[in-house]
Amino acid sequence: MDFKSLEAVLWIDRLGGFKAASEALRMTQPAISIRVSQLETLLGAKIFHRSAKRVVPTPIGMTLIRYAERILELRDEAILTIKGHSEENGILRLGTMETAVHTWLSRLLCRIDEKYPNITVDLDISISDDIQRKVAKGMLDIGLFVGPVNSPMMIETPVCSFDVALIAPRAVVDRRTGRIDLGSLPSLPIMTFSRNTVPHSMLRNLLSRQGIGHHRVNAMSSVPTIVNMLLNGTGLALLPPDVVRSHLDSGELCVLDAGLTLPPLNCVAGRLIKHGSSLVEDIVIMAQEVAREADGRAE
Repeated sequence: MDFKSLEAVLWIDRLGGFKAASEALRMTQPAISIRVSQLETLLGAKIFHRSAKRVVPTPIGMTLIRYAERILELRDEAILTIKGHSEENGILRLGTMETAVHTWLSRLLCRIDEKYPNITVDLDISISDDIQRKVAKGMLDIGLFVGPVNSPMMIETPVCSFDVALIAPRAVVDRRTGRIDLGSLPSLPIMTFSRNTVPHSMLRNLLSRQGIGHHRVNAMSSVPTIVNMLLNGTGLALLPPDVVRSHLDSGELCVLDAGLTLPPLNCVAGRLIKHGSSLVEDIVIMAQEVAREADGRAE
């Protein structure tokens, strides 16, 4: 009975499957299966019930999981005590949605570097669903994503909120006065973030409620691409105004008054409940402080 086998059992239980556990531990699925089979041979009993939908522990498996948690906690405690290990000399795996990248993330990275000069930050920029999934699988230490998702596996701390609005080139407004009626505008592309993101769903629902079907919704994974197309006069965009603040201030772009109230995007910092890292908690506090300094609306 070795540590890796016990870790495999814990992650299979947490994620509900062998494949998900193999991804989290960066092992092959056959290797995970072999370790579980060896433990079952040693114990003379099955550890998991397997079905098409989910893998669940047997009563013996639940007992083993409780012991595995205690054993691995003692292992980590022994390493910290005997080797004098400091988490301030390692790698921080940080995932973030793109909106934070284009607002205050650079300030957070500078602050981390100032306080923890020996920490290496591995940055993963993706859509919120992907970041949340990687945190749940243990592939990221901290994730900044739209939430909360109320996962039983994670702590989710509110960091800030981003207002969302329809953004347009100034020329669109120069030709009109007052509110913009999306229904009366000629067919044009309205750009926003990738499919399966909150802004994309928000835009589709908005147009559907208004009975507007002639505008095209273009999903894009790159904020700079959306901004460049806006500046070139290609349609409208549903974006947080904060990501184009300089262009709004210069007058190149403007926020459209379409007579609509759009809910904000709430950014949370998610991490596994049992991460056991004071450094991770400190960086979550840093993120809250940086966001508050950036726009005064952090929670």
